[in-house]
Amino acid sequence: MAGNFDLTGVAYACEPYGSGHIHDTYLLETKDLEVHRYILQRMNTYVFKKPEAVQENIWRILSFLKKQEGIEDPVGIKDLGLIETKEGELAYKDANGSHWRCFDYIEDTFVLENVQNPSQAFEGARLFGDFLARLRDYDPRRLHVTIPNFMDAEWRQKQLAYAEFTNPGDRLKLAQPELKRIRQLQSISEQFIRLEQALPDRVVHNDTKINNILFSQNTGKGITVIDLDTVMTGTLLTDFGDMVRTFTVQGSEDSTDEAAYTCQTALFEGLVSGYAEVLSPVISEVERSNLLLGGKIVIYMQAIRFLTDYINNDVYYKVTFPEQNLLRTRNQLNLLDSVLEQESDLLRIIGTYFRDPKQ
Repeated sequence: MAGNFDLTGVAYACEPYGSGHIHDTYLLETKDLEVHRYILQRMNTYVFKKPEAVQENIWRILSFLKKQEGIEDPVGIKDLGLIETKEGELAYKDANGSHWRCFDYIEDTFVLENVQNPSQAFEGARLFGDFLARLRDYDPRRLHVTIPNFMDAEWRQKQLAYAEFTNPGDRLKLAQPELKRIRQLQSISEQFIRLEQALPDRVVHNDTKINNILFSQNTGKGITVIDLDTVMTGTLLTDFGDMVRTFTVQGSEDSTDEAAYTCQTALFEGLVSGYAEVLSPVISEVERSNLLLGGKIVIYMQAIRFLTDYINNDVYYKVTFPEQNLLRTRNQLNLLDSVLEQESDLLRIIGTYFRDPKQ
């Protein structure tokens, strides 16, 4: 496979790499006078139905960032080194119909699976904010939709309603408490849907988890955003919201420790301060005043997604035991309840760093 890409040297080693659940990822090594390393991926075409569109989006975004005047090394995005095939294509389609792509490996870096302290939350949010700020003048209509309805709250609710109606896994009985709580929280979705038309369309990342930031092994600082597969038109609120969902907890989505899966205010303040450092001049008033709603709606949608998959007999998310998606649902709802309980404190933190220009 490596021979189909325009690489330096001759391939001599290739092994599975990372902990991602979407694509099959390998660390590829080539050698001439020295060793060169690359990331080789077989793309998941069940999740991404149009892999060519994904690659074209990435190429357009990287090309735009390279051309920004006076920016040789942007804070939030380095040149990820998208390697073309020997025919000049952005991906290679093999005889089995699988799509493969290749990137330069960025040396002396590491990723985090969980935020461990406010400094890491600050760094991750700063880089995601810088990424969004640098793309504020890029027309989002030029990007393909790589996953339809990805952050569509109304569509997620319809998916859950259909799963509840059909009950293919005969699991509704155990899911009743979670279904009841989701109905009780439906006003969050209604509020977000009413607001959407007033929000500016932006180029957003759509997957702002901490493991999509590369950190420097030498300094511990964040150096670049990675995984641009879901970059498309969206709202700043959901990018912020996914950070609230994933940066502010110290347990995993599968945690059985409810106390660990709650919003930690110190981590929340770290992410807000990092985001504000680069986005304060960019953010609109309607975005600023509704940032916390972004956190609530993303957590709410993720609870719906896990519960829908549980009722559907675990067809989307990987599981290792039968009630894992139900446990994940409970953790999301527990996190959302902790955000609601601390809402006044969280709003005060947002107000400290994203100051109302009228005040």
